[in-house]
Amino acid sequence: MNQYFTGFITATVFTSSIFLFIGAKKKTIENLTVQKITIVDKIGNQIGEIGQKKNDSYMWLKSRKNRKPAIMISTDNNSGSIAVRNSTGKDVVNIGTNKYSGGEINLNKKNGSRSILLESFGQGNGRLLCYNHREKETLFVGTNDINSGQIKTYNSLGVETVFLGTDNNDAGLVSVNNNNGKLRVIVGIDDIGKGNMEIIKK
Repeated sequence: MNQYFTGFITATVFTSSIFLFIGAKKKTIENLTVQKITIVDKIGNQIGEIGQKKNDSYMWLKSRKNRKPAIMISTDNNSGSIAVRNSTGKDVVNIGTNKYSGGEINLNKKNGSRSILLESFGQGNGRLLCYNHREKETLFVGTNDINSGQIKTYNSLGVETVFLGTDNNDAGLVSVNNNNGKLRVIVGIDDIGKGNMEIIKK
């Protein structure tokens, strides 16, 4: 009887070992359900995380030298965003959704202040905006409300100085303002299609 039980236990252990060995050799997982995944380096320091908080999902990664995440992918208010941060934790690149429900890309200076904005706005028109170190707009390149292209330049205080684009009659137009934004020169096309330049001295 003892030999019978010994043989049975031996067979059971042997069979279990075979299944464990086969399972250990399997390199693919067909289905994995988790609430959070923590990523660590070879010495156990956390360098990333994938998870869910309230109604939003997120993923962040960082190097061992950074205290804050260097890359953050998240959902917020039913829209997604990607943020890239520098070594001081400031957002230098943001890709996401703007208030018009269109896409936008923000490129920021090293302190996190605005530098360049590329976005779809209004009814879907595209525009590129550039800012100076005071966060004043200095350049606008894009499509206006009448679906025509235009370029605007601004001085260091954010005052428009030059307009280059299309007028309401789909003809070319250039206007030049002084440092206070007052119109001084207009180059365009008159009502009968002839070129016209007007200098305003007042």
